[in-house]
Amino acid sequence: CTCNRQSVSFGLQFSLLFLFKRKMTRTRSSIALILFFMFLISVSWAYPGKKKQYKPCKHLVLYFHDIIYNGKNAANATSTIIGAPEGSNLTILASQFHFGNMVAFDDPITLDNNLHSTPVGRAQGIYLYDTKNTYTAWLGFSFVLNSTDHQGTINFIGADPLMIKTRDISVVGGTGDFFMHRGIATIMTDAFEGEVYFRLRVDMNFYECW
Repeated sequence: CTCNRQSVSFGLQFSLLFLFKRKMTRTRSSIALILFFMFLISVSWAYPGKKKQYKPCKHLVLYFHDIIYNGKNAANATSTIIGAPEGSNLTILASQFHFGNMVAFDDPITLDNNLHSTPVGRAQGIYLYDTKNTYTAWLGFSFVLNSTDHQGTINFIGADPLMIKTRDISVVGGTGDFFMHRGIATIMTDAFEGEVYFRLRVDMNFYECW
């Protein structure tokens, strides 16, 4: 009986020792696997890959023409000063980088840079000169398109640092053919005549097209 008990005790101890070693082996394997994944993550953070290059789902280039009212051109004017610094009038832009002037506009949109081309819609909104030491503006406007090619609206918003050749503003939405479209519009002052007329080229890349 004593021998049997010793044999059972020895067998039990052996089994427990085997299970313990097996468990320790699994634990070491798990720790090694976790450390390996942590190494991979640290390497990916240290050497990030190239950023994903998004391709536009739609592209469109249009021009709009702004003729500001100066007290003498009511028949041709497409915009007017609606806000000015105290003491200024509403027919001449303020002298200090036009700071404080707000202009409302209803400008013709064309497919090319010719003011006399057939309009395909209207650019409607406001621009506000908002800096005292350089020429910059804040824009908020819509393209209202009504042609055989495009029906609907495109809405824009953003800062316009006028002294830079090309500037980007946000396309924040639209309706009709441009329902829920979003993207970037690169604008450029294509031409200007004093403080009465300017033409903007608007190069639109849409990255969300419903």
